Amino acid sequence: MGTIADTSMENLNFCRQNTNVNMSEIQSFYNGSTVFLTGATGFVGGLILEKLLRTCSGLKIIYVLIRDKKGETSETRFKDLFNNPLFDLMKKETPDYIDKVSVIIGDCEQPNLGMKEHDREILKSEVNIIIHSAATVRFDEHLRKAIRINIIALQDLLKISQEIKQLKAFVHISTAYSNCADRKIVEEKFYELPIFGHNLIQVVNSLSDEYVTSVTPSLLNKYPNTYVMTKAIAEGEILKYGKGLPVGVVRPSMIIATANEPVRGWINNVYGPTGVVAAVYMGLMRIMCADPKKYADLIPGDFVSNAVIVSAKDIHSQWKSHNMSESSSNTLSTNGGTFSPPIYNCVSTNTNPCTWKKFAEFNKKHLFSVPSTKTIFPIMIILTASKFHYNVIQFLVHIVPAFIIDSLAQLTGKKPKLMDTYKKINNFVNVISYFSLRSWTFKDTNTTTMIAQMSDQDRKLFDFDISKLVWDDYFEHQVIGIRRYIINDPMDTAPKGLKHYKKLQNIYYTLLACVVAFLLLIGYGLFALFL
Repeated sequence: MGTIADTSMENLNFCRQNTNVNMSEIQSFYNGSTVFLTGATGFVGGLILEKLLRTCSGLKIIYVLIRDKKGETSETRFKDLFNNPLFDLMKKETPDYIDKVSVIIGDCEQPNLGMKEHDREILKSEVNIIIHSAATVRFDEHLRKAIRINIIALQDLLKISQEIKQLKAFVHISTAYSNCADRKIVEEKFYELPIFGHNLIQVVNSLSDEYVTSVTPSLLNKYPNTYVMTKAIAEGEILKYGKGLPVGVVRPSMIIATANEPVRGWINNVYGPTGVVAAVYMGLMRIMCADPKKYADLIPGDFVSNAVIVSAKDIHSQWKSHNMSESSSNTLSTNGGTFSPPIYNCVSTNTNPCTWKKFAEFNKKHLFSVPSTKTIFPIMIILTASKFHYNVIQFLVHIVPAFIIDSLAQLTGKKPKLMDTYKKINNFVNVISYFSLRSWTFKDTNTTTMIAQMSDQDRKLFDFDISKLVWDDYFEHQVIGIRRYIINDPMDTAPKGLKHYKKLQNIYYTLLACVVAFLLLIGYGLFALFL
């Protein structure tokens, strides 16, 4: 079918073909520049890397920070990074991409991001643009680790940036929910914090890991989890350590699969709403603690990466304008000492709202159309805003079936798995329910103004205008993406999936009828006994 997304991709291809002839404003900004990117192995960081390599061919080089992980060296991880469908289009259109990328070995858990002195000197002398995407996004991350990665790494990078000779822009990726704990309206501004970063670091450094775990609930205070708390405090560190720098913050809401590029429906994680859809697709999750009337503020991953790329130029433009204004008024020196870092709330509710009810309806519609061969229960998703109702229903539709199946598995000598799985699902639901039972108003004036100021060419090349997205069409491709990239079930198995699902339904409802009949029989027997 013809969609807005299809038209967008056609326009994108046309603009790519004419890049060398007519370079856009954003492309010109990156032309000849050196970028330092953290978090390139993550979802958003990978999208940023892919888009810069594919679209901004005039880039001089991109330095990516990669750490060793689980026995793999950073060099191995770098090579593996490009061995997934995310980079297929980029490798086809930019075959010399490898000449544009260089690895810097580091680790955001270590001081100075774990970089060697030689590499830090390279950043200071060569880098023009920094995009800080690295973060631990686990909501239940140990507070000490969350502080090291989300706060201290940012502090260290800002300190290094103070010595960069030709820094044009520093973009920090935060979250729209960093300041949502005690307010319903979140503006594009910095908020006062209950504790400063250095105070929190001192407290945690003076305690053992076990004691930190025990006091974390009291330290969190109004914050729902360690991720939100450390992201909020990290924003405060920008005002302290980023003073005098051309720095800005992009705050995306709940990031989901890509809408248009480089692959529709691309996703490589099961965080947040994606985890819900994947679990429902498998037939594992059947009820969610969510208010159907509240808004699910969702934003596709490629919209976030494009907003980040464009924001670097906008930050630089505001920085230059600020310096010129101060210079002409003979106030402060032209070092940007009073520069107010812009914040961009990258959200959907203001211009293209989607409730949790619609989220469930769209996903059920498309999940039913292409059931997977790996689905183990019939697809169902019940929404309830009552935690009491959730606990009762999840006991009936999750725990009871899991107990029966695990018991049968033990009798046949197999390892029981479902009860453990449902413990994880229940923990997952409890974590995300904070966001699915509430709605916020996120002001996005800076973001919409940035879109309005873009040229037509840049709007096609770097699209993040959420107002044009058709949610029904989006969720169709999101389901396909989850099937392909999360469940690892290719689309050519769709006919088998339909047969498998019909068989599954017949077995399930036959067993359900037998259970109901058995219970009725017992009830009738008890009733007759007492007559």
